Amino acid sequence: MTLKMKRLTAAILATMAGTAYAEQQKHHFDIPAQALGSALQTLAAQSGAPMLYAEQTAEGKQSRRLSGDYTTAEAADKLLAGSGLVHSVAGNGTVTVKPAQSATVLKPMTVTGKVDDDPKSYKATHSSAATKTNTPIMETPQSIQVIKRALIDDQQNITISESLRNVSGVVPNNPVFTPASEFTLIRGFAAEQLLDGFTQYRNAGDRESTVNVERIEVLKGTNGILYSGGSGSPVGGLVNIVSKLPNAVASREVGFKIGTNSYYQPFIDINQPLTKNILARFTGEYTNAGSYLDTVNTQRYNLNPALTFTNNDTTTFTVQGKVSRWDQPEYQGLPATGTVAGNFSIPRTTFLGPSNIPDSRSESNAVWGTLDHKFNNMWSLNLKARHAQSEFNEKVQTLFGADGFVADKPAFLPSTWFYANAELSQKQEELSFLGNATAKFNYGPTKNTLLIGADHSDLDDRGFMDVSAALGAVNLTASSFPVPYSQAGAGVDNMFVKNTTYGGYTQLQSTLYDRLHLLTSVRVGHVGIDYHTSQGVISNGDKTRFLPRAGGVFDLTDEYSLFINYSEGMRGQPFVNFVGAPQPEESTTLEGGLKFNVAHQLTGQIAGYQIERSNVAVTDNTDLRRRAKAAGQQRSRGIETDLTWQATDALSILANYAHTDAKYTDNLAGVPEGNQLAMVPENSGRLWANYRFQQPVIKGLSIGGGIYAQGQAYLSNNNLYKSDGYHSFDASIAYERQQFRLAATVKNLTDERYFQPYGYFEGRVIPSEGTSAYVTASVKF
Repeated sequence: MTLKMKRLTAAILATMAGTAYAEQQKHHFDIPAQALGSALQTLAAQSGAPMLYAEQTAEGKQSRRLSGDYTTAEAADKLLAGSGLVHSVAGNGTVTVKPAQSATVLKPMTVTGKVDDDPKSYKATHSSAATKTNTPIMETPQSIQVIKRALIDDQQNITISESLRNVSGVVPNNPVFTPASEFTLIRGFAAEQLLDGFTQYRNAGDRESTVNVERIEVLKGTNGILYSGGSGSPVGGLVNIVSKLPNAVASREVGFKIGTNSYYQPFIDINQPLTKNILARFTGEYTNAGSYLDTVNTQRYNLNPALTFTNNDTTTFTVQGKVSRWDQPEYQGLPATGTVAGNFSIPRTTFLGPSNIPDSRSESNAVWGTLDHKFNNMWSLNLKARHAQSEFNEKVQTLFGADGFVADKPAFLPSTWFYANAELSQKQEELSFLGNATAKFNYGPTKNTLLIGADHSDLDDRGFMDVSAALGAVNLTASSFPVPYSQAGAGVDNMFVKNTTYGGYTQLQSTLYDRLHLLTSVRVGHVGIDYHTSQGVISNGDKTRFLPRAGGVFDLTDEYSLFINYSEGMRGQPFVNFVGAPQPEESTTLEGGLKFNVAHQLTGQIAGYQIERSNVAVTDNTDLRRRAKAAGQQRSRGIETDLTWQATDALSILANYAHTDAKYTDNLAGVPEGNQLAMVPENSGRLWANYRFQQPVIKGLSIGGGIYAQGQAYLSNNNLYKSDGYHSFDASIAYERQQFRLAATVKNLTDERYFQPYGYFEGRVIPSEGTSAYVTASVKF
């Protein structure tokens, strides 16, 4: 057997080992007239069938347009008509394309699997997050953006938070902030970060690692029907991190990243099939980095093993694990006075506290399993379960001023604050179960997908917050913290929260006459909060209610669609001492807009929305104990656009813009009605372009560049201080040849200086980093 034949045989066997295929199942195809090779790749993406074909046989041939519902074999027949090529389908569904009078000697083959079009493109055509079924984004009545791995790699993003700048209306976590809570905002309101469909709650551990990220799916608005772990449904939206999973084709990559401020990061990604039925993968990275901020040095690691058992036909069971840790001195930001306000300046890089303060720590350990089983061409089942433990401990010499621990105002003018030792510690343990059954069937002029599911999540959260008496005063024009840090209190758990969420749901997706795509769903959801302290503070509350969702997409043409969506959510309110039984927070979202997919090159949407948030916890001024009541009202309105443009095979472009108006609609929270919500810029946007050279001499070389810009944002809900509006330019260059890759990036190329909102005790700012550079080298084998 020739070497080429051996390679061909290995490629076919590897593909057979990783693919499940129903030969008689019909799929909806919409493939424009184009080069035959590209059309075959699109057919593979839209059908999910692996495909083998010789590049030379497709070269120079054109395909006709294909639109309609066909089996993969029928679609291949129509696509290949008149080309002089024929196809055959193997028992596992692999489609092989070859000349009608094929010679016995085969040339090297190209393997194409189930992908979102070109894997180097930024365009994503399908998403499972919004419906828990693999649905075309053009047919889903909701704002959905997918950040593919290709974009993360082209931009050479260091963190997940940096990657989220590619989606309109998102204010991500600040990577310097201790992983002690999830602070991502979408459309002005709190969002949740999920990992493979599981809510991360406080999102502890190394939350910024990108080593195990296959893609990031962002759903905007209330998502209470399908996602309700932790405290309940997200209000502004959710960010679902999709992990890298084992696959049947072995691949290995080892690399190293270095950067300014003593940044070092080795990483590894090993995907190795153990047998044809057992697949394994391991990813990991370790980061040790200094900072542009005084005293701050970060160490973090993230280890992700995964094992898949499959019969390569109907059943797949995957077990995943995550072990991660983060250590860094607690950075509490800088006050508004002395940075964006006041008649004096605090040095930008100042660290508030002694330089030898012990590190704060955050860690997370989890294991979860996913079972997928296909009963027949109609019914399939998905079951998931996870057990997770996490904890964090923050040590800080915290400022307090005339506005308490917010500390944006000095205690004594012009520049004097008090400070005290403080410690916050929390431990969480979670057990979650998720499951759903899916049925796909046609009835008359409709094509339908029915989803029936249920979920249950128990989360225990216990900890303490200790604050010492004032240690002294500090003048921040020449800050000095001479008193060493010491334990602030007894360090004994005295706050206990038990969150219990569960519910059942049903969802029906129907397509009528290939033009109208309807989605209706309802959830019977329960949220329970049991909050108590060792001092006798008790707040217990449970609520069960129906949560509806309804939406539709109408295809104006094959390239443009109108959509509208309405949904409701319910969320618990932990760590709040209520007058009487606590009531959950509730939310509604109404959105609509235009989706487009022009010539399979320009894709995206323009959307308008309104989110109403009610039963927000506010202080009851009639209560002598100053407890809370669920009565506050907030609203967010805005317009957003997100688009990707694969202008040519070489040029990829991404752009987004958001106008966000998030405000209080009453004065019960102690701020005037109409005040803007903190940390939310009114306007923000992103533009990025990447070019891959196609000329033979320099093929493998790519360059990219872009800008992110946002307007001013209030630091606190009292709207007394605003941060700077700013813009930042980034640029990258990469060269990939055979198994080697070398890449470099420069961030904040023009060294812009500005302050961003930081959100520490609901106030303060953090300075911009200035120009930084990173170099990555890796080898694949």
